[in-house]
Amino acid sequence: METIKLSLDFLNPQECSFSKNNNGFLVLTLNGEDKGRVKLSRSYPFSKPNEYICVSDIEDKEIGILKDIEMLDSASVELAKNELETRYFCPTITEIKSIKEKMGHFYFETKIGDKEKNFTVKNITRNIRFAGEDTLLILDMDGNRFIMPEFSKTDLKSKRLLEPYLY
Repeated sequence: METIKLSLDFLNPQECSFSKNNNGFLVLTLNGEDKGRVKLSRSYPFSKPNEYICVSDIEDKEIGILKDIEMLDSASVELAKNELETRYFCPTITEIKSIKEKMGHFYFETKIGDKEKNFTVKNITRNIRFAGEDTLLILDMDGNRFIMPEFSKTDLKSKRLLEPYLY
């Protein structure tokens, strides 16, 4: 039987800096060496959004993990936060107006702030779940994410519409 070795490489924030290339993509300089274009991923997107950030190259090969992006220089912190906010854009649903099922697809009519937003959820039992103690995450069939933070404080109508799908 073959043994697989796993390793975790933590990056020293004093040896890392982020900048944008001429095309506007995030690039990493590590120990003075240009690592090129990189992607950032959150290990704990809801509970620790700025901690344990995975830095990967454009081909998804992991370069390392930053324990806390707040330890980077201020310009790099701002670039990293902007990159993560763009990647993890997740509108907050303020109200569920209706949920209608038709042929296995669930059509949501919602409010996000003062705007109405409609979307479709397929396989509803897999795509509505709690992400954290009191934050509800909804994934639509296009891969978009929506959240309802402080679900326990959500209006009664929205709760009643969602309850049959919460397991």
